[in-house]
Amino acid sequence: MVALIALLLLAPADVQPPLRAAEMRGLWVVRTALVSPASVDRVVDDAQRAGFNALFVQVRGRGDAFYRSALAPRSDLLAGQPAGFDPLARLIERARARGLEVHAWTNLLLCAGFGQPLPPGHVAAAHPEWLMVARGAARSALGARGEALRALVGLTPGGDAEGFYLSPSAPEVGAHLEAVVRELLRGYAVDGLHLDFVRYPGPDYDYSRVALEGYAARAGRGADLLEGPTRAPREWAAYRRDVLTALVERLSAAARAERPRPVVSAAVVPDEAQAVALKFQSWPEWMARGSLDAVCPMAYTPDNRLFEEQVQDARDRVGSARPVWAGVGAYRLDVDGVIDKVRRARSAGAAGVVIFSHESLRPEDLDRLRRGAFPEAPAAGRRATQATAGGDHPR
Repeated sequence: MVALIALLLLAPADVQPPLRAAEMRGLWVVRTALVSPASVDRVVDDAQRAGFNALFVQVRGRGDAFYRSALAPRSDLLAGQPAGFDPLARLIERARARGLEVHAWTNLLLCAGFGQPLPPGHVAAAHPEWLMVARGAARSALGARGEALRALVGLTPGGDAEGFYLSPSAPEVGAHLEAVVRELLRGYAVDGLHLDFVRYPGPDYDYSRVALEGYAARAGRGADLLEGPTRAPREWAAYRRDVLTALVERLSAAARAERPRPVVSAAVVPDEAQAVALKFQSWPEWMARGSLDAVCPMAYTPDNRLFEEQVQDARDRVGSARPVWAGVGAYRLDVDGVIDKVRRARSAGAAGVVIFSHESLRPEDLDRLRRGAFPEAPAAGRRATQATAGGDHPR
């Protein structure tokens, strides 16, 4: 038995994904549902009542923590709770008793909102030099430091930026996020790691000094750091994709090193062309390389034809070796629309769905959702262990 455990721990990162015995019936749980013991309990009760078998719990929203952490500050949303209240630990314990999987949903690069106060120790406050920069601020940012740099980034947003993003070009960012992943999976018996905001806000990012210097070193460009991206836009785009792909691979390997065979998944832009060209999110490559065990295209459109096309395209692009979980935008639908999308996802070949989000489901909709979408017993597909704890919408 000892030898078998040793072999599992030493297995390479590119292993076959964990097998699931049931379709994924996941529910994204936003951090505002984790602010008290009563709200945590209600989430689990509601999920079981509606027929879900997995909870994707937002334990890192904006560079903060809804779990015990020495690396990230405790979320301000927990300010009114006792210091001993651990939302993730409580949710895991209750979910285990109900037969539900728990996946740790982590917002990675998006780390803070513009204009919001930052608590002591927050990564954006401690390290402004790690932040992405929009093209419009690029020249000025090259000479800015510290608080002046962070203020410049906040005053000159570009594209679809929801707030401050960490730059995957900064070696320290990769090391920091790897430490976050390792701490989380070492401390909690989660079934999976779910990566979100593992993308750029748009093509106008990242013109930070560290990204420009990284590209110049690779391309051998001249002294003017802004000249290279302008002269070679394709190579500049490829550099940004490669940097992000390397980060996903690193975090996936870290998760697998800390907990045997967790399910590593990511929420991604559903349209591959937009994902790759505008967000530099090469998720088909991540799946092909084995960095992800499952991919969840955020097919939040209410349009049935477009929804089916997005799910089918993802299914065709990934192939049959690894699962596609269709993201369903419940916040844009009534309960009948959610049920219809679940059925259409099955017809399009999805291995399951993840519904966004718990806060969009009314209590009176839960029984109806179970009858219409999840009539069979919602047995969890797999669990890494029986032990207890040791996109186009604001997420």
